[in-house]
Amino acid sequence: MIKLLAIGDSHLPRRAKSVPDQIIKKLEQLVEIEKFDYTFFTGDVVNAPKFMNFLNLITKRNLFVVIGNMDYYGGNRDAPVYRNLNISMRNNNNLIIGLTHGHQISPRGDHSQLELIAIEKSFNILISGHTHKEEIFLQKDVLLLNPGSVTGAWSFVASGNPSFITLNIIEETGEINVVLYQYDIRAANLKDLKSYFVFKNNKIRHKY
Repeated sequence: MIKLLAIGDSHLPRRAKSVPDQIIKKLEQLVEIEKFDYTFFTGDVVNAPKFMNFLNLITKRNLFVVIGNMDYYGGNRDAPVYRNLNISMRNNNNLIIGLTHGHQISPRGDHSQLELIAIEKSFNILISGHTHKEEIFLQKDVLLLNPGSVTGAWSFVASGNPSFITLNIIEETGEINVVLYQYDIRAANLKDLKSYFVFKNNKIRHKY
């Protein structure tokens, strides 16, 4: 099994002063037994060396970071627009996970345009940010993931609640288990939403 974290849009310290303690504690709980194999950061870090170091500490292999439209104000100016990870699955099928910030999409977060990017670049899963609106959406054969903002930073369509996404990928069965964690500021509680998918014949489908 491969364990992944999708997270981003921290906007530290311009639109947010810190990552909520509840988010940090949940991430620490999730790596008590085993760290994430890979972390995908959707950009707009701005300037957050302490938090990025924390993500490195809870990640075993690679921390993938892309540039966001606000990163020109911080220390992430040299990050690429796209990153990807190729995972070998059963029967030599390859699951390709892509990462981009998403500020090249207008209107922001448009599913059809994100799907076109995924098809053009042969991504089966596309992780993006920019909207600060967390979601898990299966667009035909492509799984679109947006972990929202880890700090709950403002944007035009933001939920306002800090959030992130985890994925557990089982190479032998093709199962992809996705969990969206969201800290509800008003209710002061952390909730999760689970979704289950299967990768087969180079397509992603709902498991149930």
